[in-house]
Amino acid sequence: MKNIKFQDTSLRDGEQTPGVAYNLQDKIRITEQLIKLNVDSIEVGFPAASKDEAAIVKEISLKYKNNKNIFCVFARAIKEDIDIAYESIKEAKFKRLQIVAPASDIHIKYSTSKDKKSILKDLEAAIKYASSKFQDIQFTAQDAPRADLKFLKKLIDTAIKNGARIVCLPDTSGFCLPEEYGKLISSIKKHISLNDVTISAHCHNDLGLAAINTIAAIKAGADQVECTINGIGERAGNTPMEEIAVIINLKYKELYTNALNLKYFKEVSNIMSDITGLQVHVNKPLFGKNAFLHSSGMHQKAIINNKETFEVINAEDYGIKGGKLSIGKLSGKAGVVNYLKQMNIILDDKELKKVMELIKKEAINIKEFNKDKIIRILKKQNIN
Repeated sequence: MKNIKFQDTSLRDGEQTPGVAYNLQDKIRITEQLIKLNVDSIEVGFPAASKDEAAIVKEISLKYKNNKNIFCVFARAIKEDIDIAYESIKEAKFKRLQIVAPASDIHIKYSTSKDKKSILKDLEAAIKYASSKFQDIQFTAQDAPRADLKFLKKLIDTAIKNGARIVCLPDTSGFCLPEEYGKLISSIKKHISLNDVTISAHCHNDLGLAAINTIAAIKAGADQVECTINGIGERAGNTPMEEIAVIINLKYKELYTNALNLKYFKEVSNIMSDITGLQVHVNKPLFGKNAFLHSSGMHQKAIINNKETFEVINAEDYGIKGGKLSIGKLSGKAGVVNYLKQMNIILDDKELKKVMELIKKEAINIKEFNKDKIIRILKKQNIN
C-alpha cells in the first residue's frame, strides 16, 4: 500500500482566514494537537511576515526541537526570507523550507513586477542558496493549474535541479474540476519521473471541490496532501484534513495508508474552533452537530437496530459518538422509546401514546426536544 503523507497548514494558510490571528499560546496549543494527531509535517508559519511571527515560529522550533514531526516554514524566493526562515526554525531536528513562486501568467503579471525569465532566475538562486541551509526543500508553484504548462515544467525542472525534492502544485484559486487537477498531477508526475521527488497536492474550496480534487490528486499519483483542520483558510477555505482521512480509510483502505491517529480528530477540531472562534456548520461531514444525528422515525428505528443502515462512517474511530437521535415532529415510537430509555424512563403503552401526541403537537414551536423538555412533557401528563 502507498503511504500518503499529510502536511497540515492550519498554522500558516489557516491563519489567512479573515478574523483569525494566532498568538504564541494559540500556536502551541494547535501544534500539540497536530503532534497527537501524528501529522507528518506541520507548516508552522511565514517567519518573514513579521518579527512577531518569526519569534513565535522560533519558540515553537525550540519547544519541539527533538520532535519526530517535520516543521515547515514558508518563504518567497528571496534571500532575506530564507535567512529569516532558517533563523526561526533552525533548532528543529526535522525542518523543511517551502519556497513559493508564481506560475500562472495572471499571478506573474499582477502579483509581481517581473517577467518569466526573472522568475526562473530568482527561483534558481533562491533554492540554490536555501540548499546550503536546508536539506528538505519544497517548491510551491503558485496557481499551477492556470499556468502555461511549458513554463510550469521549466519552474519545476529549475527547482529540482537546484535541490528541491518536494513539488507542490496548488490550486491556489480553487479553479479546478477533479479531472483537471488529476490530469495536472499525472502530467507532472510523468514529467519528473524521479523516485525521490514527492508530488504534493494543495487545494482551495472556492467551488466546493477541495476534498474531491485532493482525492483526484492522490489517485493520479500525489504523495503528499496539504490540508487544514476544519477546512479553515482564506475565502472558502482549504481542504479539510478530516474529510480526506475519512475518504481514504473508508473507500481506499486497500490502496492507501497514512500515519494519522484518527481518534484525536474531534478533539483537534474542538480546540481549533475554540481558538479561532469559527464553529463548524451543523451539516459539516464528521464534525457537524448533525453529522450523526437522526430525526426521521424510520431512520431512527433502523439506527437503533444497526447503525450502519444510515451511518457509513464509524464515528467512534474519530473520537465522536454516533447513532444519536433527535426527538421532534418526525420522530417515531422506536426513537422516543429509545431516547426515554437512555433517561432511565420506561412508559406503558397508554403513557407513551400521550407523550408522543404531545411531542408532535408541541414540536412546531419547540423544534427539537432535549431531556429537560421531555421531562416537562412528562410532568404535564403527571407521569413520574
